[in-house]
Amino acid sequence: MKKRFALPFVVLLTLGLLAATGCDRSNYAASDQVILEAKDLPQYIGKEGVVILDMQKPEAYAQGHVAGAVNYAVSSILVSLPVPNSLAPGRKVATSLGNAGVGNDSLVVIYDEGKSLNAARLWWTLLVYGHDKVKVVSGGLPAIKAAGIAMTPDVPQVTPKEFTTTDKRGLYLATMRDVRKQVDDPDPKTILLDTRTDKEYREEGKIPGSMMMDHMRNFYKDGTFLDTRATRINYIERGIRTDNNVIVYCKTSMRAAPVFLRLWDAGYRNVKLYDGAWTEWSQNSANPIERPDGAAVPISPRDNS
Repeated sequence: MKKRFALPFVVLLTLGLLAATGCDRSNYAASDQVILEAKDLPQYIGKEGVVILDMQKPEAYAQGHVAGAVNYAVSSILVSLPVPNSLAPGRKVATSLGNAGVGNDSLVVIYDEGKSLNAARLWWTLLVYGHDKVKVVSGGLPAIKAAGIAMTPDVPQVTPKEFTTTDKRGLYLATMRDVRKQVDDPDPKTILLDTRTDKEYREEGKIPGSMMMDHMRNFYKDGTFLDTRATRINYIERGIRTDNNVIVYCKTSMRAAPVFLRLWDAGYRNVKLYDGAWTEWSQNSANPIERPDGAAVPISPRDNS
């Protein structure tokens, strides 16, 4: 019986996907420019002008990494104020990248231990500070190993370079004021996208009006990013199109970074990351929150304990 229903199921699934894309009138920007399949990484290894950054912890990096990759700590792009995991000042970012051998003309290829949080966050940081020549390896180190790329414990000699950042590109960065404006006077074209889990929402609430979508829905089971077509279908089904303004956040906007990246590389450009995220929002007692029952109530100090 299973064999008899297998073909009709595939046909129905295919028709459903075609229907979803066929009704999509979104105007996508250039896509598939940033996310790099692990199998394509070898063409960048040892290439002049390319700096590969490995975002594993130092002890893991010492055990093995891609040949020529420079270990780069995620703490280099973060500060703890006003809330943990906030965007670091441009000077700190510039100094750390220069010390890692990155210049303004460098193509930066990034991978991490596999969750894509650190790599995507570094990509977004570079985007905000004006450096667009970046690629992120889909699936990180596990995908690289699965592709048969050799690891080495050898640490490359790094020649520091001068790296300068631009002023922050506000086009990609949302503030608490921006989010509060959307809550108080909702723009129907703007979507607040909460990428935390449903469990977090049930336990803590969310920013009023936010759409819930666990960040893991942007990945395949092996930890690699969904392809562009699957990503577009994923968001079309939720009513999110390229003409929407999307403000994405999570608890500290680390999980939101790969969501931003996946949207960007699927051709969405009206996307901002709320850097302060739920942590900043919930610490301000004047901000309302939405509970699972739909009621928006002020946060009390007890809620932050």
